[in-house]
Amino acid sequence: MERLYDEFSMSLAAPVPRRESLRRMGAVIAGMVLNPWGLGTVWAGGDPCRAFCRCSNKAQQNQCLAACRACNKETSRLCGTCGDYACCATGERCCSGYCTDLENDFDNCGGCGARCADPAPYEDGACVWGECVYLCEEGALDCDGLCTRVTNDPNNCGACGNVCAGSTPYCNGGTCGAVQCFGGQALCGGVCREIQLDPQNCGGCGVVCGPGENCAGGLCQSAEPPYWGE
Repeated sequence: MERLYDEFSMSLAAPVPRRESLRRMGAVIAGMVLNPWGLGTVWAGGDPCRAFCRCSNKAQQNQCLAACRACNKETSRLCGTCGDYACCATGERCCSGYCTDLENDFDNCGGCGARCADPAPYEDGACVWGECVYLCEEGALDCDGLCTRVTNDPNNCGACGNVCAGSTPYCNGGTCGAVQCFGGQALCGGVCREIQLDPQNCGGCGVVCGPGENCAGGLCQSAEPPYWGE
């Protein structure tokens, strides 16, 4: 405080223009007012949270300030709108109002708004390390870059490149035939069979269940009900 008085005294003693003397007087008065409460530093340096939060509603403003301080005042990590701000974790980015990891977000893969293309039939897609990756789903094979199920694809029946044509244009259970089977049926001996339920073709053509067994879910199971005791 004494330093402020000394500077003020020196400013009065030195011959300076009237406008400059008024400026110096204002600076000294401001220092005297702010310094007792330690506000001088805040006034000079500013508060990044208050500079960022410009919400008209008091409750929303307080929510924004709290989120900003939870982010250690790193305003670049704030994401959302007034009343709904969140602090993004380290490594996350704010995309369309929500925090996300661009390394594995299918809708923002490698950058905000960079959505991966929808997977083709029998294909699964994912964002891995910021790149869109596609793989054949379980039970499908990659035939020249196309994922397909060789159990019913007439162009890849039973194996890639095996084309059904002529008198056997249909593919049923990986076998070309003259009849087209539907609903998970398989062509067994020229006849469509329910291999999930047929005890003579249980789970596949020619798989016969034993005496006292039924076919359920493509598996031979005992036809006797379980005994739970008394």
